[in-house]
Amino acid sequence: MKRLIPAFLAGALIWAGAARADILPGETKAFQCTACHGPTGMRHAPGQAAIGGRSAEELAAILRDYRHLRRINPAMQVLLLPMSEQDVDDVAEYFSLVGQTAAAR
Repeated sequence: MKRLIPAFLAGALIWAGAARADILPGETKAFQCTACHGPTGMRHAPGQAAIGGRSAEELAAILRDYRHLRRINPAMQVLLLPMSEQDVDDVAEYFSLVGQTAAAR
């Protein structure tokens, strides 16, 4: 039994590190978004949409609409036009996850 506890703890640390590594690309890419939407996507500036906690698919579709000029917002276009499709997915996934965490508090 004494050998199982350290093995379990090591496995838990590895799993936690893997989960954190998955969110980092989106967190880094979403940093500029936090100026208006806040660190959890729950509105930081007046008049900005709460994006945290929405599904990643919904957010990615909205971001792509801005990126491809189907929705117009100059601030959004400045941030999204240089992003790749993978960047958009990463940012959407990030705000989906951090928004769920913030809402659960």
